[in-house]
Amino acid sequence: MITARLRLLQTTDLHMHLLGYDYLTDAARAGQGLTQLAPLIDAARSEDVTTLLFDNGDFLQGTPLADHLAHTATTDRIHPMIHAFNTLRYDAIALGNHEFDYGLPFLTQALSHCDMPVVCTNVRTTPTRNLVAPWTVLTREITGSDGNRHALKIGVIGFVTPQLVDWDAYILDGAVQTDDIIAAARSHLPALHRAGADIVVALCHAGISDVPHSQGMENAALHLSALPGIDVVFAGHTHDRFPGPDFAGLADTDTEAATLHGKPAVMAGAYGRALGVVDLDLTLDPDGWQISGHHVALRNPDATRLAADTPATTAIARNVSQDQAATVAHLNRSICDTPRRLTSYFAALGQDDTATLLADAQVAVMTDALAGTDYADLPVLATTSPYRAGGHGGPGNFTDIAPGPLTRRHIAAIVPFDNPIVGVLRRGWELRNWLEHSSRFFNVLTPGTPDQRLVDPAVPSYLFDQIHGLRYRIDLNLRPRLNDDPARPARVRDITHQGKPLADDALFVVATTSFRAYGGGDLTVIPPQDIIHTSPLGLPQILIDHLATARIPDAPAAANLGFVAAPGSTARFGTGLAARDIAAPLPNLLPCADDPDQPGFATMRLSF
Repeated sequence: MITARLRLLQTTDLHMHLLGYDYLTDAARAGQGLTQLAPLIDAARSEDVTTLLFDNGDFLQGTPLADHLAHTATTDRIHPMIHAFNTLRYDAIALGNHEFDYGLPFLTQALSHCDMPVVCTNVRTTPTRNLVAPWTVLTREITGSDGNRHALKIGVIGFVTPQLVDWDAYILDGAVQTDDIIAAARSHLPALHRAGADIVVALCHAGISDVPHSQGMENAALHLSALPGIDVVFAGHTHDRFPGPDFAGLADTDTEAATLHGKPAVMAGAYGRALGVVDLDLTLDPDGWQISGHHVALRNPDATRLAADTPATTAIARNVSQDQAATVAHLNRSICDTPRRLTSYFAALGQDDTATLLADAQVAVMTDALAGTDYADLPVLATTSPYRAGGHGGPGNFTDIAPGPLTRRHIAAIVPFDNPIVGVLRRGWELRNWLEHSSRFFNVLTPGTPDQRLVDPAVPSYLFDQIHGLRYRIDLNLRPRLNDDPARPARVRDITHQGKPLADDALFVVATTSFRAYGGGDLTVIPPQDIIHTSPLGLPQILIDHLATARIPDAPAAANLGFVAAPGSTARFGTGLAARDIAAPLPNLLPCADDPDQPGFATMRLSF
């Protein structure tokens, strides 16, 4: 019996982290960026096994460099990330939802320079035409145990989160339609197998979840793996790592064997902090090549030093050098002065110094936009969520701005996405539901139990919306009341507006990002008739314009949320080490012994 080995490499969610550089601190960043992974890619290819390299999507957006390139794009210029893919000889790439953030013409132009196939099954421009090829078949030679070279056909099929048409509705304007991931797979897998694929690799830009499948499900990688005809699954989108402890106990998931429904699977985090490696043991029988074994690993770049220059990394860095210099110069421009330190170390408690700045800017721009309209007399609220609050980003993922000049670099840290602001009509009862869904960020605590974990690590901080203009408390002993279930008590209670209890029929305008207004994060669903205004500018520029005329207050605003008293209970959460040097914003918040499950974080204890 003839055997052979095939190696598959994955990058995912690079988010335009091309170089080992942190745009928010203006410093080199070891252990991050595609050029930091390049030596690992070279090493994996040198180990005497046929190797293919894939990217799983979300590569064009995510840093100030990405925004600069989008604003200065020309038709004859190869996008630097595509140039890097070409230089590193990727075999195929898939699309992520953030590829669409700059509009379809920009994406189409960028992809026109790819030297490798681009695949995506479930994005269409017409009922019968896909935006890019739904799949491709790559023919490679592998060395068998008999010493001979054998042809192997690898089918590569791509999928992306269907919600992209909602999240980017303001810029796509109906130019594309999306299909359910599972439905698209069922539609296209037969043709892929008829084309002779021996092995099928799914590049699925979606996360791993064991909630029952529903039409248009966002994180459908686990359900995709269950389909006959799928042999290997590359997952992404949620910036998690698989294999790893985050998915322990998930149904049909084996974190030790690195399988989903028994199929090899990998997810290499984000920002070029890991390279996914899937080694397949193949056996040739009368029915063709079969997978007889596998090994999956995540290889991490050296986090203590920058990678040595190689011909590929030198070429990539040289190609982007002028854009990099222009981006750094732009970020160093001063906007105004801040009289006090601005940090997000306590954002998990609703105490984020930058949140009130964002809320004030959103309320001001929305109030001006609605002047003279039928909505001018309605109260305007604003939502914010912390982007830099630890979590998957690690112990350095916090905002910390010293008193003095506030630059565009700081703006990029405060609000990393260039989404416009949308005004939506909401009644009081709808705001209650919004806050209930947002409260999923917090774990349910057991009364009288010390040192429970405050924050649910499975819920990213950008899903923790606060609604500014309201005041409220959260009862952490209760589970969120989802779908407005009257049989369960509300977790969010004592909601007031201007000192008065929130009436269910009270009508407000809520200024929120386009991502949230069009369903991003599944916190709320806004019907089209309730979307009454979309700003022509993105939130970063809105904040810049606001700060040019509005002075940053000398003292932080009082938090608009608190927690219901729970005698005998304490909760702990991880924050940045520098938080130890800052006066705690709450009297019942004290440092405590660090949590070994959160290395690098300072641990704080909250008493109730």
